[in-house]
Amino acid sequence: MNIEIEAISNEMIKPSYPTPDHLGHYQLSLLDQSSPKFYNHVVFYFTMKGTKAREVPTSTISIILKRSLSVILTHYYPLAGRLEKQAQFISCNDEGVPFVEAQVNAQLSQVITNPVAQELDMFCPFVSRHDESDDAHQILLGIQLNMFNCGGIAVGISCSDKIADALSWTRFFGTWASVARSPKTILPKALRPEFVSATMFPPRPQPMINAETCVMKKDIVTKIFVFNGFAIEALRAMYCDTKSGPNHFRPSRVETLSTFIISRYEAAVSAKIKRNTKERVYTILHTVNLHPRMDPPLALNSFGNFLVFAGTQVPASSINGEASISSGIVKKIREAVKKVDKEYLRKLQMGEEDEQLRMIEEGSKSIEKRGGEVIEFQVTSLSKFRYYELLDFGWGKPDWSSIAAWNFDKIIAFLDTSDGDGIEAYVSLNEKDMAIFESDKELLKYTNPNYFGPVKSNL
Repeated sequence: MNIEIEAISNEMIKPSYPTPDHLGHYQLSLLDQSSPKFYNHVVFYFTMKGTKAREVPTSTISIILKRSLSVILTHYYPLAGRLEKQAQFISCNDEGVPFVEAQVNAQLSQVITNPVAQELDMFCPFVSRHDESDDAHQILLGIQLNMFNCGGIAVGISCSDKIADALSWTRFFGTWASVARSPKTILPKALRPEFVSATMFPPRPQPMINAETCVMKKDIVTKIFVFNGFAIEALRAMYCDTKSGPNHFRPSRVETLSTFIISRYEAAVSAKIKRNTKERVYTILHTVNLHPRMDPPLALNSFGNFLVFAGTQVPASSINGEASISSGIVKKIREAVKKVDKEYLRKLQMGEEDEQLRMIEEGSKSIEKRGGEVIEFQVTSLSKFRYYELLDFGWGKPDWSSIAAWNFDKIIAFLDTSDGDGIEAYVSLNEKDMAIFESDKELLKYTNPNYFGPVKSNL
């Protein structure tokens, strides 16, 4: 995008009231332990051209954001603390949250009309890297207010995977926006977070997943593929099992798009592979939100890591292009997610091993031992997180929202388009595979390069 950005101030925002001594130690849960030391980036873009925005002087935006952040940090006190070196707990010492103000020598339209996923992290305060060393990622949250030449702004947020999942972070963002719109000194009870993760999932000496195995790689490219509502419904109809009668299986948007994207990847890449007899198997891991699956369901204001992976393994031949339709991959994905039931959660809370992931790991090792290849995709969805409804800080809803690129291979993340009908798929692959994948004619038939505003159809 050829954009210059300069930090013009950096301030630590501390809770408006000091954290009591008895809350000075925040214990991480089993699911926190299993999460990598990694920053996720989320950016909310505002053109500041609406009626509400014109009533807010640019000079006061920073003040509004800082004051409201200070208020909610009193309740979200672990976020102003520091992760201790062994990553077993957080010292709630009120050191504060870095708040950076930056001047962007560009027009906001340059970003939101043709975004480059690899460059969007420039609007966030921290480098998005995975680092398990003792001194890494001790700060849990950072904010960057980006001011463009046109008067538009972008609020960039770097948030740690180590303390909360994406849904918990989204509720934090929404609460922050609510306080900014309607100034409060104390949050009403309904908005105060409940820190119950360590109670629900007590920590143990050995985490479920060794975070050190989450290796970031070089030459990884993230690109955004936009599916409008019409294209998504066409794909859902394609994967629909009409043979099962009037109550036929109808896949969800996420089940459909993850299957379609992986099937097009296999079709594109396998066409370039020399014919051989090597066994090739796909492992497809979907993140599963535990908030509604707990018994009873977790309160809306519960904050922490409450997600696990549900896995499916399928032969490459059954997910190659059109074969993915007849082989029932979408059903297998749903069946894997259904296994995250009350009994699964009971065992998890008791500290028992994740049997589903253990079987997949053992199967993968067996395939590789026989000389075969295991191709692993991870899929996560932020669709239906209501960013465009929740993130009104007092100057109107965001005109666009984004995440940033990863340096992990074969990651897919879904976000809603600004019109609410479509989905933006962030796909991370190595450079060679991406060049093949993004040229796939069937993929291009269902996607569109428009990111901001109405998304047209190629069908």
